[in-house]
Amino acid sequence: MKKIREFILFLILVAFAFSYALAQSPSIHIQPIPNTIHIDGKLDETFWANATPASDFWMNYPFDTLPASTKTEVKVFYDEQNLYIGAICHNSRDVKKYVIQSLKRDFSFNDNEAFSIFINAFTDVNTGFSFGVNPYGSQRDGIVSNGGLKGITESWDGMWEAEVFRSSKYWSVEMAIPIKTLRFKEDIKNWRINFARNDQTNNEISTWIPVERGFKISSLMNTGRLIWDETPRAGTNVVLIPYAAGISSRDYENNENNIKPSVGLDAKVALNSSLYLDVTANPNFSQVEVDQQVINLDRFELFFPEKRIFFLENSDMFSSLGNSRIQPFFSRRIGGADNIPIPIHFGARVSGKLNKDWRLGMMTVQTDLADDTLKGSNNYSVVTLQRSLLAGSTLTGFLANRQQLNALNSNNDFNFVSGLEFDYRSKDTKWTGEAFVHFAQTNERLRDAMTYSLKGRYRTTKASIRLAIDAVGENYITDMGYVPHLYHENETTDSTFRIGYIEWRTTAYYRFYLKNNNVIDYVGPEFSFNIFTNNKFDYQEHNGKFKFKAQFMNSSNFSVSYINNSPVLYFPFTLSGLDVPFPIGNYKEQSIAFNYDSGKRKDIFGTAQVRFGNRFMGKGFNFEGQLNYRMGPRLVLGSTFSQQYLYSFPENYGNAKFTLVGSKFEISFNRNLFLTTYLQYNTQANNINVNSRFQWRFRPMSDLYLVYTENYFQDLGGIKNRALVLKMNYWWGF
Repeated sequence: MKKIREFILFLILVAFAFSYALAQSPSIHIQPIPNTIHIDGKLDETFWANATPASDFWMNYPFDTLPASTKTEVKVFYDEQNLYIGAICHNSRDVKKYVIQSLKRDFSFNDNEAFSIFINAFTDVNTGFSFGVNPYGSQRDGIVSNGGLKGITESWDGMWEAEVFRSSKYWSVEMAIPIKTLRFKEDIKNWRINFARNDQTNNEISTWIPVERGFKISSLMNTGRLIWDETPRAGTNVVLIPYAAGISSRDYENNENNIKPSVGLDAKVALNSSLYLDVTANPNFSQVEVDQQVINLDRFELFFPEKRIFFLENSDMFSSLGNSRIQPFFSRRIGGADNIPIPIHFGARVSGKLNKDWRLGMMTVQTDLADDTLKGSNNYSVVTLQRSLLAGSTLTGFLANRQQLNALNSNNDFNFVSGLEFDYRSKDTKWTGEAFVHFAQTNERLRDAMTYSLKGRYRTTKASIRLAIDAVGENYITDMGYVPHLYHENETTDSTFRIGYIEWRTTAYYRFYLKNNNVIDYVGPEFSFNIFTNNKFDYQEHNGKFKFKAQFMNSSNFSVSYINNSPVLYFPFTLSGLDVPFPIGNYKEQSIAFNYDSGKRKDIFGTAQVRFGNRFMGKGFNFEGQLNYRMGPRLVLGSTFSQQYLYSFPENYGNAKFTLVGSKFEISFNRNLFLTTYLQYNTQANNINVNSRFQWRFRPMSDLYLVYTENYFQDLGGIKNRALVLKMNYWWGF
């Protein structure tokens, strides 16, 4: 009995010690650099050797209760211009080849050997910055928003420098981050900071401040203290980025040639150390990568992410409004990025922190006339004001408006949306919740123009459960938004109708971690079930999925799913490729899906999905796959394939088959010179697309692009159009 008591006491002491380690907030005292530094990644200056390192990293994956198996040491200094980070990433054995996907900027941390830092200068555990480097010196930076619980927004690019040194026993990095690149308040001496390392060779992720397994390592709740001797000063920060471009295009369908030169300017001006003004005049987005095409057999519009630089930087203040199904602001609506592009004359944005608790975002964009001049030109404006509350929670109010200008008709055409949103996060981040209410208004003054949402989630390392409700009024019109389930097409009249709904959502999972198993990481069920009703709670439709997933220690995973849907048609609907529309009513659909993802640690990697089952009045079979080959960090060959079959329909409906084949050739000559080529063959869109983009970063943040695009008819083989673009932008910082 005595030994049992001693053993129990021992376990209690161990648990207390670990809990204490988690609860503490270690600190780094950052000192001024005593000498000049040459950024070469070697850390061979004397002051690096004499500095006290931040070490003793904890595992985040595959376990979160053990010290990291490979040692990482981090040291920090500063001078009037820069924050300096030095890190030595030791290897547990000799390494000749690191796992690197590409030499491009903004690589994925989870898929690459890498070292990253996360900084929260305002100590509000809400917003911050992340900077990362891989063993070949490629840089990764982004904005941390929502407390870091959803990762980082990699679209932000800052001016900073990094170099690495590699050996078989370790790799080291030196980072020089200009003080004026950061956003901070000059009277705050204690910042929050954390360091993370992805050791892909050992399939291990570790952090300086422990982060529980299953949670994002970017979580700003899990940070130590960076203590300054003196508060840093940002100083003057003005950046001008002019561009010049020339476009030569040929439209073979209309027999039109077009040669169009253009010039424009982007500017960034620091209003203070935490608030910035961004301005763009006559922006040109011709160098933006093309969307990867998909076969769409759904009733609703698909979501494609924004890729245009002006709308990406500091976008979290606007793009995070609403949720993934109800977005009052979706920047791709501006300028017709998802349709026929409409030129943008100018845009301006003010964003940043007013103080520790208040954050502001304002943006306005003016577009040219649409092709139909009766629609006039439009001004798109949005204002958000955010207040930090409690332990990282936020309260946000916003106003968004689309206003027609210079219209030829007499209508005062506008669309105004306003709302209030509350985002809750508990101190340990296990409890999260969201609530919002939005109101929309147009010149028609329609009723039933409100939407609201409530969501709560509890998550641990092993389990998660989420309950939510979304309610959308039939006249919740958001010309700058994305609410796909609201809109239904009537093919008979070639018109679109809005039908309000309430969506009741439930998702959950549980993970059984297998101890002392070198093959399987965890297995467990995942569940989701959504029911749609009208505002009188009459049933409309549902969709549900039950999945069983196995995650393997080599980063691959396999799952099998049962899907049960009951789509409703309010109007006759013709499924793409068939001959006859389906009648109005509810349909029962059941299907089985198998999914495999190999992970990206090996040189050959890919994914595969097979799904088969009922589809409206017939059956459907879908096979999708990706296969990639990586030849070191410099060359990646990839291919995608999707085959959709529709069969066993009544005789007059016919059958259909769609094929989408894509290939990607990406070569990184070095960290500043890239060639990327896409080839996409899509029978549903009757299109073959070739897009090749050459990028040369001839100096920091300054680029030369050469882009060539061709589109062909898939069935006839004739060419639709082709274009050649040459563009150069230059970064001037003051």
